[in-house]
Amino acid sequence: MSDFSAIAIAAAVVLLVGGHTAWQIRGLFRARAADARLLAHGELCYAKVVSARQSGTLINDHPLCVVRLVDVQAPATQRDIAQPIEAIDLPAIQTGCTVALRIDRSSGRALIDFSRS
Repeated sequence: MSDFSAIAIAAAVVLLVGGHTAWQIRGLFRARAADARLLAHGELCYAKVVSARQSGTLINDHPLCVVRLVDVQAPATQRDIAQPIEAIDLPAIQTGCTVALRIDRSSGRALIDFSRS
């Protein structure tokens, strides 16, 4: 193999890895923007925490928590939310606590709004 071939292969690998990393970072920024839009414009409702657990994953040093909730107005409606939660907000998701939710009715996606809880 010539030196030119080795350099071309190395350049291709660098471009592929760099492109993949950029694609992942773009996805993270889009997800964060979608979360911000949901928290700003989602329909507000309240739910009671049935259970909460940490998944073991950290996102920006915040534990990803899976929270099972029951709608206050319609107790037959349960939902599970996986959301990174800051350590200071962890006491708000103890069993029995009532939390504010922001819901996108078109997609069914929901997030806990700690500014209202």
